[in-house]
Order: sequence, then structure tokens, then C-alpha cells
Amino acid sequence: MKYVYFTLLILIGLTPSVVAQEVKKSFTPESRIGVDTSKRTRMTMREAVTFALENNRDIAIERENVKLNEWDVKASMGAYDPTINASLNFDRRNLPVTNIFASGLTTTLTGSANFTQRLPNQYGSTVQGTLDNNRVNNDNPFNDLNPQVTTNLNLSFIQPLFRNKKIDLARRTIRLTKKRLDLSDSQFRQRAIEIISQVQRAYWDLVFARRDYEIKNEALANGQIQLDHNQRLVEAGTLAPSDVISTRVDVERRKDELEIAMEVIQRAENGLKALILQPASTELWDSVIEPTDRPEINTSIAMSLPEAVQNAFKNRPELEQFRLRGEVNDIDVEYYKDQAKPQIDFVATYGTTGLAGTLRTTPNPITASNALLYGRINELSTRAGLPPLTVGSSGGINSALVGSYPTSVWNLMKNEYRTLRFGVNISLPLRNTTAKANLGRALTEAKQIDVQKQRALQGIEVEVRNALQAVETAKRRVEAAKNSRVNAELQLASEQRKFDAGQSTNFFVLDRQNALSSAQGRELRALTDYNKAVAELQRAISTTLTINNISFQNTEVQK
Repeated sequence: MKYVYFTLLILIGLTPSVVAQEVKKSFTPESRIGVDTSKRTRMTMREAVTFALENNRDIAIERENVKLNEWDVKASMGAYDPTINASLNFDRRNLPVTNIFASGLTTTLTGSANFTQRLPNQYGSTVQGTLDNNRVNNDNPFNDLNPQVTTNLNLSFIQPLFRNKKIDLARRTIRLTKKRLDLSDSQFRQRAIEIISQVQRAYWDLVFARRDYEIKNEALANGQIQLDHNQRLVEAGTLAPSDVISTRVDVERRKDELEIAMEVIQRAENGLKALILQPASTELWDSVIEPTDRPEINTSIAMSLPEAVQNAFKNRPELEQFRLRGEVNDIDVEYYKDQAKPQIDFVATYGTTGLAGTLRTTPNPITASNALLYGRINELSTRAGLPPLTVGSSGGINSALVGSYPTSVWNLMKNEYRTLRFGVNISLPLRNTTAKANLGRALTEAKQIDVQKQRALQGIEVEVRNALQAVETAKRRVEAAKNSRVNAELQLASEQRKFDAGQSTNFFVLDRQNALSSAQGRELRALTDYNKAVAELQRAISTTLTINNISFQNTEVQK
């Protein structure tokens, strides 16, 4: 009976593995929590990476960090925004007076505007402009113009000569925010590389889990075939019943391993989904992901250790971040050195004044008393036959000053009444402890950054060495596992022929089946580990983005 059964298999051209493919359906329930097995999504590695770049929350956070730093750069440029301050005040005062030169009732309307602009040059210059307008109305009898309107325009230029000339707080802030933007961009790329590497490892883990399930399913199918065959032999009286029991035990063990393999698929798939999907993507979360890429040996990877280390030192974002941190620290050192200097500013001011008002119709007390005095003297002089005295003229008011506010502005624009002032303002701190302490801290931090960089260089070289070794080891493991699997297939076929010829036992056939299943698993594991090692090597030398043809477009924030 047994000879007829296996002869039919040979005649139809089938092998146990082919039969297993037919039987496998009966051992694939795929009862999975939260997954509709009728929904299937085929996915390549590149599609998984693209999903991660679009949906991964960690990458999204780093992307927003870059935008935040872009806004910080834009905010720091506000130091060069012009500033205009304006005020309008009305003042009315009624005071008791005790002399004729004072005014008791005074009303004042004051309007002023101030303009300040930091010049966007490398010297820290500042220009200011101030326009003051005053309208004064009082009861002082000695003012020839009442009400009187005064306009003043002053232009100032301030140039630091020592402190704040090469760098000041505003320019330091701008330079720091730009460096921090570069730093956040580097951190974003580093995080993207890490996530892509995680996606690659998770993808290959899922490939391994699904293929491992198929191997175990195939082993279970082969075991079931052997069990059915043994039962027929027992019924025919050519095999002991104990062989059926041992086969059934092994079949149940393979079922247990198959269930474990199914859980491994679930965990691997959830791990990949967590990296590439958003939490709200219920459709894909409920679907079965079927990876289409298969692990294989990449013969194009040929890199020496010195070349790999050199590429890592050139490409790793961490080293670029140390460089940027050093440049940030250099800015602080330059700033604090500058703050330790005395502050000496050159200041130049140019001003012009305009005036206008309404002539007072009543004479002031002195002019009125002089008129009475001169009148009495001239009356006596006439009686005495003397010539009368001529009243001296005080010159009067310039007719150009008579008018209202427009007249005052016009007089201002004529630039006839000018004021020019220039000089130096000096501020000399006696100790300047704060600036010196900040400088000392910045210099110490520079040394710390250098030590941290040396430590990072050493760690990166170790990573590259380990990654290269892992690729080479996995490659040799693949070759060894392949040879082991081929020999296991030959051993099983040989043992099966011996069993069919009555020269072997059921135990040895099951053992060869288990050996073949283990060899297939080792080959699959070696291939998967090789591809994961390649992904780790790409991460170690920071070529993940270029190899996967990934580039990021820097979009500035809207102005």
C-alpha cells in the first residue's frame, strides 16, 4: 500500500513540499485581533518608507521643530524693524503768581513723534528722528506772540566704537537662531534616517515572520501527510501503532509552533504599522500588510573599513551637529568678549526749529510805562524849549514768525534756526564680573564640545566596524544556511526513500523533516539578518537617504 501511494506521487510529479502547498490552506485560519484578513495591502519597502516619512509622528515632530526655528529666525530679524512712537497731550495750568514775568493761566497742546531704526550693517549703527510740536497759550503780558507754536526736528546718529560695534545682542540673537535652524534641520535628517532604518528592520522582520509561518505551515502539512500515510500503513498491518502516536505528537508540536509564528506575524505587522501609519488610519490598520520585497544578497556592497569610516565622518548628522554647536559657542565667545569692553559711542545730533504765533494786541507793562514816562518828559521838554525825546525801538517781531501751525512748519523747513551737536558717550564698568564669567563659561563649553565630539567619533567608528562585520558575517551565514538547507532536503529525500523501502523508521523521517524546517528557518533568518545588517550599515555611514533617493525640500515660513 505504501509503495503504491508514493509511486503515485512520483508519477504525478509531486513532492511533499508541493503537497504541502495544497494542504497548507487547511492550516491557515489567520484568526487575528483587529485585522480583517479579507483586506490585504501589498507594500514594497519604498512604499513603507514613504508612508513613514509622511505619517510618522516622530518625523512630524522634528519637522515642526524646523518650522519653529524658522519662525525664531524671522522673529530675530525684527530687531531691524523701524519703530515709531507718537504722543499727544493737553495740559492746562492755572497757578498763583507773585511777579509780572510769570503767567498764571497756561494751556499747552503737545504732539511728538519719534522714529528709531537700527541700520542693518555690521557696525551696529542707529539713527533716530524726533519731531516735537507745542502750542502754548498763556496770560504772560511779556510774550509778543500768543498763542505761540513751536516745532522742533532732531536727527541723531549713534555709532558704537568699542562695545557693540562688531556684535551686539540683536546680531548675536540673529546669528544664533540661524545656527539653531541649521541644527534643527540636521536633527530632522538624523531622525529621518533613524526612522527609515527602523522601518527597514520592521519590514524585514515582517517578511521573516510571514515566510517563517509558511515554513512552519509547510512542515505541519508534511507532518500531516506523514501521519495520514502512517495511519494507512497501520491499517494495512505494515507499521506499528506507536509510530502513529509519535507522528501525531510531532504534528501537534508543529501546530503549536505555527500558532506562535502567527503571533509573531501580528506583532511584526503592528510594529511596522506603528512606524508608517497615523493612529487614525483605521483602514490600513485593519488590513493585512503583504510585503512584496524579498530578502536577497546585494553584491554591489563592497566597501573597505577606511572608506566606510571616512564616509561616516563625512555624512553623519551627529558630527554636523557638533560643528554647529561649536559655531554657536563661537558666537557666544565673541559676544561675551565684546561685552567685556568699555562702551564708547559716537553721537551726532542735528536739529532745526520753527516758530510762529499771533501778535499780542496789548502792550506789555514795561512798554506801556515807558510810553507814559516819555510822554511826561517830552511835555516838560516842550515847556522848557527843549526838543522832545525819541522813543527807542526794540526791533519788534519778525513778520515771518507771525502765523499759525503751518507757518511754524514752514519756518522749520527753511532750516534757518539750526542746532548741531556731536560728542562721545563713555560707559566704563569697573569690574564687569558678569561678562567675564559668561566668557569663561563659553570657553569651557567649547572644550566640552570638543571632548564630546571626540567621543562621538570613536563611537561612530565602532558602529561602522560592527556594521561591516555584521554584513560580512550575515553574508557567510546565508551561504552556510543555504548549503545546510540543500543538504537537509537531500537527507529528507534519502530518508524518505529508505522509509519507503522499509530500511528506516518513522522517527528518522520526522527528524529529517524537522531538520529541513530548521534549516529553512536558519536560511531565512540569515537572509533577513543580512538585509537588516545592510540597513544598519547604511545608517552607520549615513547613506540611507541617498541610497533610497530621498531628499527634503526646505520650505521657508511665509513672510
